[in-house]
Amino acid sequence: MKAALFHKFGGTEVLQIEEIAPPRPAADEVLVKVRAAAVNPKDTFIRKGRFAEWSGNRFPMQTGFDFAGEVAQVGAQVQGVEKGLAVFGMLDGWAGRTCAEWVAAKPHQMSAKPASLTYEEAAALPLVCLTALQALRGLGAIRAESRVCINGASGGVGSMAVQIAKLLGARVTAISSQVNHARLKRLGADICLDYHQVDIAAGGEIFDIFFDVFGNQPFATIQPLLTETGTWISTVVKAEVLQAVAATEHSKGQKAKLVIVQANHKDLAQICQWAENGQLQPIIHAVFQLDQIAAAHRQQETKHTHGKLVITIP
Repeated sequence: MKAALFHKFGGTEVLQIEEIAPPRPAADEVLVKVRAAAVNPKDTFIRKGRFAEWSGNRFPMQTGFDFAGEVAQVGAQVQGVEKGLAVFGMLDGWAGRTCAEWVAAKPHQMSAKPASLTYEEAAALPLVCLTALQALRGLGAIRAESRVCINGASGGVGSMAVQIAKLLGARVTAISSQVNHARLKRLGADICLDYHQVDIAAGGEIFDIFFDVFGNQPFATIQPLLTETGTWISTVVKAEVLQAVAATEHSKGQKAKLVIVQANHKDLAQICQWAENGQLQPIIHAVFQLDQIAAAHRQQETKHTHGKLVITIP
């Protein structure tokens, strides 16, 4: 099969398309014919070797965690998944391999694909939606009328977080450049702030949840903007975030949290239902062919992607 992979850590130049043997699914796995995948910041960090402690350094390494496609083979121990079912999902861990013609995955890592969406649209949802849902609901304990601020609201996770926060009944403040404000309003944001014009840390509004998707608003800076029991949530694995999380772990007041997304069938089924009902809209910046994987990674690294970058698999 054709797959995107790399033989050493480095820039986008290390990415290439090669013919490799298709995966052999274990008894508890499903083989999926991939129709579309997606690129996330996680993919670029792994390619650079930033997470080598977890990804290891055995080459070649494949890339990609999101997928949408059709079930081609079902392991003997798998129940509730039928051959031919259209599915979408996300791989756990640090071994990406969805930017390929085939992928083996476990049943909890997938759900039925929203029938109303194309494979490309469906592939744009799993990782970003799961991250937003698990951050806001699981870590932030979001509730109706929660005051939520989303920093980096126009990106992949941010644009889903705006929509999911509104679906869960929150009042949403979105931080992004002004060019994105009209779109974020359409997605449900109540207030939009331009980070070029406004110093959020100097603002007077107080939040129950501050979701720092972009990763440039430290907990210490945001603490004065949180309610007494407010929660700051980051997506970025770095020392200062881990220190803030550890320092507030047993606090009865304000808390710092780090979201580590995990594949979850029930969450994916909820995302599917929202998408089917037209309540959750995939946001796609651009669609690339598999042999354009390096260009997709370069675009991701600009940090100016509005929504998701999708890879279509011919």
